[in-house]
Amino acid sequence: MLGTPVLDTGAPSSAALPPAAGGLSRLLDSIVFPADVRAQQDERRVRPALAVLFRIAVGPRADYYARRFVQFERTGHSAPSWNWPAFACAPVWAFYRRLWGYGVACALLSLVGALAFTTLELARDGSRMAWWACAAFFCWLLPATVSATFANTFYYRRVRYLVRQAETNTRSAEVAANRLFHRQPTDALLALLLGTGILLCVGSLIGSRLHVAYHAHTLRGALSQVIAAVAPLQRQVEEQWTRSGAIPFAPDYEAVRTNPSLRLVAAVDLNRNNGRVRIDLGDAVPELEGRSILLAPALDAWQKLHWLCVPIDIPAAYVPASCGPLQQ
Repeated sequence: MLGTPVLDTGAPSSAALPPAAGGLSRLLDSIVFPADVRAQQDERRVRPALAVLFRIAVGPRADYYARRFVQFERTGHSAPSWNWPAFACAPVWAFYRRLWGYGVACALLSLVGALAFTTLELARDGSRMAWWACAAFFCWLLPATVSATFANTFYYRRVRYLVRQAETNTRSAEVAANRLFHRQPTDALLALLLGTGILLCVGSLIGSRLHVAYHAHTLRGALSQVIAAVAPLQRQVEEQWTRSGAIPFAPDYEAVRTNPSLRLVAAVDLNRNNGRVRIDLGDAVPELEGRSILLAPALDAWQKLHWLCVPIDIPAAYVPASCGPLQQ
C-alpha cells in the first residue's frame, strides 16, 4: 500500500500546543457566562435621555411609571402588570391620565359583564348571597381586574407615542423635553367630570338591568318553595299508587295548608282521576296573578312514577329549575 503524504505547513498541530495557565486548552475550551449575565446582554440599551423624557411626559408619580416604562424598553415589549388606581376606579384614572378611549372601554367592561351575567343567567337558581356574589364578580371585580392588569401597558404605549412625537424632526433631547413641558400630562377636572358622568350613566344601566334580573331571581325562588310545599300531596299519590295502583280518593291537604311558602297560592287541588296537582297563584305578586303550575304524574318504561312540571302562562324568566321537564 502507498502511504498518503502529510502536508507540512510548518505550524504546530493542536495536539502539540501546550496547555494554557490553569489547565485550559487554547483551542478546544471556551468561557461560558452565567445565565443572568447573558440575559442582561440580550436586553436593549435605553438612552438616558429617554428615561428623562418618560418622566416629563408622565408628570405626577413619574417614579412609579418611568421605572416600569424603561423596563419595557429594555425587554422590547410591555407586559401585564398591576395598577391599584386603575383597579379602584379605572375610568377616572384613565381620564386623569388623558387616556380617553381606555377610560370609555373600562366603563363599558362593567356594562358588558352585567349583560353577560343577566343574559346567560349564570346564577339562575342559587341563593341570594350567591346571586349577589356572582353579580359583583361580573359587574365589578372582573372588569376592575382586567382594567388594572392592562392599564400600565396602554399608558406606556401612549407615553411612548408622545415621546416619539416630541422627538420628531429634532435630534436634541432638550427640544423634545421642552415640547413635552408645554403639554399638560394630566387633567384632574375632566377626570372628575367625565369619570363621574360615565360612571353614573353606566351605573344606571347596570342598576336597572340587575333590578329586573334580581326580581326574576326572587320569583323563581318563591315558586321553587311553592312547588316544594306541595310535595306531601305528591308523596300521597306515589304511596297510594305503589300500594294499590290507584289515586288517593281523599287527599290530606292539612300538611300543605300550614306551609308558609303558600302565601303566593290561591288554591291547590289534587285531581282524583289522574293524580295531577294544580297550583293556582294568587294576587300576592301581580306578575303571577291568575297563573298556574301543573304537576302531572307519568310512568316510565319501568313503571316508575315521575312528575312532569308544566308552568301555565308563567313567563320563562320566572320558571325555576325545579320545574323542569321531568321531576322524580
